[in-house]
Amino acid sequence: MDKATIVLLDATQYGADQELARVIKTRFPLERRDKSAGLENIGSNGENVILCFEFDFPDISTLSLLNDTKHDHPSIPILMFTEQHSEALAVWALRARVWNYFVKPVAPEAVLSSLSILASMMASPRTRDCRNLVIPPQRLPDDARFQKHRTEDKLVELAVAHIEQHLHEKLSQSDIADRCNTTSYHLSRAFKQLYGITFQDYIMRRRLDRAGELLRNASATVSDVCWTVGFRDASYFSRMFHRHTGMTPSQYRRKWLNTRVEHEQTDLNVPVALRP
Repeated sequence: MDKATIVLLDATQYGADQELARVIKTRFPLERRDKSAGLENIGSNGENVILCFEFDFPDISTLSLLNDTKHDHPSIPILMFTEQHSEALAVWALRARVWNYFVKPVAPEAVLSSLSILASMMASPRTRDCRNLVIPPQRLPDDARFQKHRTEDKLVELAVAHIEQHLHEKLSQSDIADRCNTTSYHLSRAFKQLYGITFQDYIMRRRLDRAGELLRNASATVSDVCWTVGFRDASYFSRMFHRHTGMTPSQYRRKWLNTRVEHEQTDLNVPVALRP
């Protein structure tokens, strides 16, 4: 086992990638820290420490933490893992003297190879005294100055636009994720963050809401509505609609039509001068 302790700092907004920690632990002793706990006493026992910052979508506060850490502990090498990738972010990491920069999901072999090379260099007396170079803090990339969740807002906006245009078709989460240049897992997490429901639940609700709108047209059959909103089984459509509204599609239509008739009769009983 390589003689270096890996400190993995969770600087994510939506939760760390457990696979990354598992990969590192196959070869190195691992200490996990949360960004709120800080980095006090890091490397105070004289052991070789490699610090890994794990991001999903870096913002000003978390990148500032990396910046400050590099400035306060110039002898500790830092690796950066991020789910969001941009040229500006990569250039910033390079100028901040980050040892290596990885975009998740990572290739385990690449991560372990980079850590092993770095651990070997740190163990060499020839390189140990050359690591105390003070790095001036770097200006944060413009990407980090976006409002929080803006990336997720744009992602969900693109997905929703596609869903609305193709509600009558078969909708695959993985296909829509590909269209949005993201992963199925990230897409689902973005919907959960913004709407409080999963991606699949969102599609089901939109289909049932749209079905309710179409059922108000007396000339459209229940079967027509079923197919128009993307269901391929009338019985399943009826069950889901009942679960959503407490009524079958036919009951919903009758109630809505009866309510409309009652309103029309009420209007007829109001003197013309008093009608809106």
